[in-house]
Amino acid sequence: MTKAPGWVSVQKAEELLGIDRKTLFKYRDDGTLKLGPHFAAFPETRSRDSYRWNVSAVRKQLKKQNKLVEMPMS
Repeated sequence: MTKAPGWVSVQKAEELLGIDRKTLFKYRDDGTLKLGPHFAAFPETRSRDSYRWNVSAVRKQLKKQNKLVEMPMS
């Protein structure tokens, strides 16, 4: 498993988590992921699409709710 940096773009979060943007945004919108611990706005944020994501916190939350299936490393 790749060690995730702190706050990353949605593109990097998709790559590190192995889920697509639509699913990530669905979890944001339905309250599974919360503003603050899981995603945040920074000074350069211009829209919801440019929030930054805390991949380790997102991974932990999705695993807790059985919404993340990790692929085995080859």
